[in-house]
Amino acid sequence: MDRNKEQVKTCLNMLCDSFNHGYLLAELHAPFVAKNSKHHDAVKHTNATFGWGTKSGEEYLELEPRMSLISETSYNEEMKKHTIRGKLFAIIGKNLNNRLAIYKW
Repeated sequence: MDRNKEQVKTCLNMLCDSFNHGYLLAELHAPFVAKNSKHHDAVKHTNATFGWGTKSGEEYLELEPRMSLISETSYNEEMKKHTIRGKLFAIIGKNLNNRLAIYKW
């Protein structure tokens, strides 16, 4: 397993071990974004990188089966109302942009 994915798994396991129940709001991004983080507006002028990307929020459930996915919404759903870029991303694919996922356990 990828080191970054293993770190996410450890974090999810610790959350579920430490609290009997709870909610997690997670910002997810595509593997493409993780591989090209040096070009991303949010981190391109820093030493930061995105370590691991998901095609679906369901991938977190493989790492921590005590969790369930309540919802996953692409930022494109809102952006398409306001920008041409948002409309384009909504046509190309919802998972090319960041998504907000809500989990519970």
